Amino acid sequence: LKFDGYRLLARVGAGGVRLFTRNGHDWSARLPALQRAVQALGLHDAWLDGELVALDAQGVPSFQRLQNAFEGGRAGTVGATLAYYLFDLPFDAGEDLRARPLSERRELLRRHLHGVADGGDGLLRFSEDFARNGQDLLASACALRMEGLIGKRLDAPYVAGRSRSEEHTSELQSRGDISYAGF
Repeated sequence: LKFDGYRLLARVGAGGVRLFTRNGHDWSARLPALQRAVQALGLHDAWLDGELVALDAQGVPSFQRLQNAFEGGRAGTVGATLAYYLFDLPFDAGEDLRARPLSERRELLRRHLHGVADGGDGLLRFSEDFARNGQDLLASACALRMEGLIGKRLDAPYVAGRSRSEEHTSELQSRGDISYAGF
């Protein structure tokens, strides 16, 4: 699923956990609860890649809620439930995993999150993948009011930033009585 949030990298090192935006801004001071949650995983010398979202009452990511949560440095104080959906692990235990297939990196990430992100109601969550028909997934994403879908090749290496060569994105936007789908 394509989440409507902020891309965030968590760097676990000797100095603790640091949180960086896609543009390299350090948001560690803004998200102390997230720092503690990532630290509790017990990882050493690792990078986690994911999307920080604010969930509405139905559990659907709301970009407006997320923006409101960060106004004036008030992250998490406006009734927003924050969730960090993790989808990749480019470095683990000091090893550069970027050239390894996505399927292997995600399996390692899933193992690190086992027991912590199970149940899907905590701050850390594993971004599940679905091996299903694309049209059915798109219809489900629309019904759930998600932003869209991202499809990646299981054998793809890690690419920092936005990658268009190894992924397919389908975005959904609903505005009033009209729905738009882009491919």
